[in-house]
Amino acid sequence: MISRHLLILPCSKRKKKVENISALELYDGPFYRILKNYNYHKIDIIIISAKYGLIKSNESISYYDQRMTKERAKEIAGETRSRLEAVLCSNKYESIFINLGKTYMLALDDSQDVLERYNAHCVKGKIGERLHQLKNWLCLIRSDEVLTS
Repeated sequence: MISRHLLILPCSKRKKKVENISALELYDGPFYRILKNYNYHKIDIIIISAKYGLIKSNESISYYDQRMTKERAKEIAGETRSRLEAVLCSNKYESIFINLGKTYMLALDDSQDVLERYNAHCVKGKIGERLHQLKNWLCLIRSDEVLTS
């Protein structure tokens, strides 16, 4: 059985100015640049977007310029919980890695019990620390793939 992993990321300020492209391709910030250098076929990625709420990385979206605020994060928290539960109920993940800043974490306020039930790992720290932890997690998954191949 193939191990699946879930990664939850924030959207990024840096985006390609294009229409109708997958969210993963639209965002071009540091987390996405690291991710694109790894083989992530065993990782499902969901994104918390200031405009779209919780979306799957393969969903088609268009360029936008909207910043995540505390108010917006709280506004989408209920819908985020519903979408997150749907993803978690329809998939079995070996690990769940949440890489969000403080403001984005507010969008998961209504989801804390769900995340605890699935033993999700939430990283903390400034962006540089979170980048490092993401790299380490991706390397760990890659090394597990090599060992099980």
